[in-house]
Amino acid sequence: MEEVFHQAPAWETVRSLKQGMTNDSFYFELSQEGQGYVLRLNGAGTEQLIDRPCELAAYRAVEPLGLSEQLVAVDIAAGYKISQYIGGAHTCDAMNPQEVARCMACLRRLHVARLPFAKRFDIAGQIDFYEHLADGAAMPENYPQVKAAVLALRPVQELPREVSCLCHIDAVPDNFLLQEGGRIYLLDWEYASASVPLMDVAMFAIYAGYDREETNALLATYLGRAAQCRERARCYAYMAAGGLLWSNWCVYKEQLGETFGSYAARQYAYARLCPAWVREEETSCSQ
Repeated sequence: MEEVFHQAPAWETVRSLKQGMTNDSFYFELSQEGQGYVLRLNGAGTEQLIDRPCELAAYRAVEPLGLSEQLVAVDIAAGYKISQYIGGAHTCDAMNPQEVARCMACLRRLHVARLPFAKRFDIAGQIDFYEHLADGAAMPENYPQVKAAVLALRPVQELPREVSCLCHIDAVPDNFLLQEGGRIYLLDWEYASASVPLMDVAMFAIYAGYDREETNALLATYLGRAAQCRERARCYAYMAAGGLLWSNWCVYKEQLGETFGSYAARQYAYARLCPAWVREEETSCSQ
């Protein structure tokens, strides 16, 4: 902090904001001003998980849209980021339809912009990568069979390039900050990559713990209409793959001493359940 601002922070203002799943964040103010700032530090094993230059490129890409927090300083080598604190705001309540609607409108703004991005999100490759990082750890029950079922899903295999654009990839309720005046921010672009827009919707759904009916309602909110069966099938397939992805991510992080309660099991449950949802929707589409 002293390196960036050339003055000491007001140490009495320093407090932990959260111990995130990827990073740890702290609030502080400077001695000579009242502006608050957030210092984000790499969590355990984060250097293996995050492409920080790619993250910085994503922040620069979305800056004209006004969606993200205001960066003050980034040091990729040291593994920290400082941004301005956003006051009078709270994270999205995934059980509040009005707040969810604001988040989906924010995602649509991102996706409609069709921002090009060099790094592509290869979800099958990332599943394998996290599995490799967790080498030697005990994997969940029936892992080989579940993984095979997930990767056999046609939407996961296709991921059409022609409709891809910059996506957040970690667009979960906790990464949306809503201000009472109507402004909304989408934070933490460290996993951002080029992908298909429904990938972001699927990631929101599995983090929120939505069932099939709630997911369909989320899709309708995002699309502004009832989803077609093929759109539902595609979203469920991304939910299955996302569940496996974050389950493997948790296995790796737990080797480093971090714990996530029931989160890993909930993510793996989507990998087990969603392939059946996909098959049912594809059958409906063919009738």
